[in-house]
Amino acid sequence: MTIDPLSLLFIIVAIGFIVLFVLLPRYGPHYTSRLVCPNCRKAFNFHWVPGATITSIIQRGRRNLKCPYCHVKSNYDIMSTRVAKPKNASKVKQKT
Repeated sequence: MTIDPLSLLFIIVAIGFIVLFVLLPRYGPHYTSRLVCPNCRKAFNFHWVPGATITSIIQRGRRNLKCPYCHVKSNYDIMSTRVAKPKNASKVKQKT
């Protein structure tokens, strides 16, 4: 049985899509930051993955985001406002 290279590429892309868009946001190493809009003073949560994009590598701990309430773009310091750490793999307990 031979597999067409185009079919193999399609299968690899489909698996990568599932891992990237379904598994990583739920179980991957992401943080949650509690941000406050400087315009309307309402608080909201922002979920982010460190180093996930080139923009996040360039801007480091700051993001230019729109407030979900007043829709005004502002610059937020997401690194210092973290409220949740990334999920770690559970460790196996050893009996002594």
